[in-house]
Amino acid sequence: MCNEMNAPVLLDAVNFKLNLKATIYRKHPVDNNVVLQVAVCSDGFAGIADMDVSEDNLKLFVKQIHTMNKNAKGSAELKETYGKNYISMEMDKTGHVIVRGYLRANSNELSFSNKFEIQYLDMLDKELANPDAWQEVV
Repeated sequence: MCNEMNAPVLLDAVNFKLNLKATIYRKHPVDNNVVLQVAVCSDGFAGIADMDVSEDNLKLFVKQIHTMNKNAKGSAELKETYGKNYISMEMDKTGHVIVRGYLRANSNELSFSNKFEIQYLDMLDKELANPDAWQEVV
C-alpha cells in the first residue's frame, strides 16, 4: 500500500513515508478551504485520509518545519479544526525527529508514532518549499 498512494512523496525516511497533496479552494470563503490528502506509511502500517484545514494553518505548518530544520529544534503541528486528524513533529535532544499522528477515514483509524534522522527533515523542508509539486489551487 505504501507504493500505491496518489499524493506526492514529500518524505521518505526509510521506515516512515509521508505523502501530501493539498487542494486549496480560494473561491470559497470558508474557514477550512484546504482539503489535504495525507498518506502515511509507518513501519509497514499505512493509512490515507483527508484533513480539512485552513490555508493559514497549512502555511504555518510549512513555516514550522522550515524553522525546525534551520534551528535543529522546535516542533510543528497540523490538525483539523473540527476533526481528530493530525500530524505533529518534534525535534528531540539527540537530533532525531519524532513524528506522531492520527488519521481516520470512515471507520478506519491509524494512530502512528515514529522517529527519523534530521537529514530527512531537510528533504521534507525542501519539498514543502516547492508548493507547485504538492498543491493545487482551484
